[in-house]
Amino acid sequence: MINALFLQKQKIMIPFSPPKIYQEIIDEVEDTLRSGWITTGPKTKQLEKDVAAFVGCKKALCLNSATAGLEIMLRWFGVKEGDEVIIPAYTYSATANVVIHCGATPVMVDVGEDFNIDCENIRKAITEKTKVIMPVDFAGWPCDYDEIMQLVTDLDIASKFKGATDVQKKLGRILVLADAAHSIGAKYKGKRTGSLADVAVFSFHAVKNLTTAEGGAVCL
Repeated sequence: MINALFLQKQKIMIPFSPPKIYQEIIDEVEDTLRSGWITTGPKTKQLEKDVAAFVGCKKALCLNSATAGLEIMLRWFGVKEGDEVIIPAYTYSATANVVIHCGATPVMVDVGEDFNIDCENIRKAITEKTKVIMPVDFAGWPCDYDEIMQLVTDLDIASKFKGATDVQKKLGRILVLADAAHSIGAKYKGKRTGSLADVAVFSFHAVKNLTTAEGGAVCL
């Protein structure tokens, strides 16, 4: 409180993660506006190719937000009412909101010392209703994806999985959908986030380290 009052009296403004806008970025925006493609167009498709090449995934799909990307993938996988999706208790509300939007139940589990989801807590929370695990790369720090991927392929865990759709039956186990909103460019054991889980979703919101003002990308 004292620090807040001091700053208020001194009229010191601390900006919240302002993006760096260079002249070349301004020139690209102007070029886009003059091109006639003010929605999804050639530059979006090029960005998808660039993102896929950068992170090492097969394909990337750009959307209006990471939130949209997470919800689309949940719906593609057939997540619905009666299903459960495991998420960390320490995250942004969008992680849980997309689960609720699909009619499913977010199951929150505690995090470890690195503020990322704890694998043992995931194991304890898995039931026959569990369809997806959504680890979150908190503050851009990648989760322990080797441990998480090993968990969902464990025979004891995989035997609990009850696929209800063709996509779920084809995978035959819990889907690992990474909320990698903050972690584009980060590496885990030599590999970039976006290529570490079954699916990963980035955010390009204004406060992220790579921004398109609003936007996101699904990495498959």
